[in-house]
Amino acid sequence: MDIFDDKEISEEKNLKDDHQFREYIDSGSKGLLFVHEPFREIEDVVAQPDTGDFVKWIKKNNPEIAVETQKYQKHLALRSNDFWLPIVFLASDVTLPIYLNLVANYLYDKAKGLLKGEQNRVHFSAVYEDKTTGTTKNFIFEGSEEALQKAIKKFDVNKFLE
Repeated sequence: MDIFDDKEISEEKNLKDDHQFREYIDSGSKGLLFVHEPFREIEDVVAQPDTGDFVKWIKKNNPEIAVETQKYQKHLALRSNDFWLPIVFLASDVTLPIYLNLVANYLYDKAKGLLKGEQNRVHFSAVYEDKTTGTTKNFIFEGSEEALQKAIKKFDVNKFLE
């Protein structure tokens, strides 16, 4: 497989170093916190290219969801049909299935401007607490809108509301 091949990734991993997430949860915050992340050889952390647009879209279309972003100095700029969303910390009032649906709705709105036949892909990561095991998990997704719809169907919403 080549680095430029389209690959579909939809996986959950236990997050070992979760101190930043724990600080967010322990602060009593609600909603979503978009955080910076390292990117390839860049020494400092950066904001993903679609951070600003996605945050504005959520605030406009879902004003009931609290949204926070970290201040950032560097903003990554990529040119393609790919959507690069930032790592997000999910507070206890926003479950992973809800967040996945937010991403799917955002992509639907953004895809309205694509030319016929153009395919877009999305890359994102969501950190949340698995209430049944008490562990911090990182859901990583990279793929097409169709693959995202399949990932959404895999999750039992009732499991997340317990």
